[in-house]
Amino acid sequence: GRQSDLHEFLITPENTGLITTYEIRDADLSSVGGPSNGKVIGGMVQEIALPSGRVLFEWKSLDHVDVSETHAVWMGHPLDYFHINSIDLTPDGGLLVSARNTWAVYKISRRTGEVRWRLGGKRSDFKMGKGTVFAWQHDARHHGHNRVTIFDDGAMPQVEPQSRGLVIQLDQKSGTARLVRKYVHRPNRIVTRLNGLGSLASGGWMSAVPT
Repeated sequence: GRQSDLHEFLITPENTGLITTYEIRDADLSSVGGPSNGKVIGGMVQEIALPSGRVLFEWKSLDHVDVSETHAVWMGHPLDYFHINSIDLTPDGGLLVSARNTWAVYKISRRTGEVRWRLGGKRSDFKMGKGTVFAWQHDARHHGHNRVTIFDDGAMPQVEPQSRGLVIQLDQKSGTARLVRKYVHRPNRIVTRLNGLGSLASGGWMSAVPT
């Protein structure tokens, strides 16, 4: 009964679908400069059976991630504090969820909904190494061996000089995130809404910069 949005539709090896959707709740927005009786837009993940659309699993950001983690600014309308824009599977069967407006990527248990760790944002479980901090990102993907790729828009509003594709290595024992490689456009280019990883993969959009 919910309306899915355009950000993700991933078919899993079990022939289920992972989709993004949202909800609106009453919320205290005083921590982000809004009213105590405001409204907030929460991000949601649904895993659905195909082709029936029956919901098998549902995750709600507002049950697990506080509004105070957002970098979005209250503008007098419901605050889109989370803004899911990608879902991926991790090798152990968990979910990797990108939330543009908290500047963070979350690993989520597909069984309990628990947030196992945060990468980036205000409450990162990893110490972010040089060049790994990202903002307003898209398209977080897991590549096994604790390696993830992220498209770092860095804009809307712009907080970085250019958009980048990032390859980040995670060390869960030491709790560190290390930049393996970045991909940048020459001359500098800012992407404000979507991402360039499709072109990056074909070699047409960006050039690799080793670190």
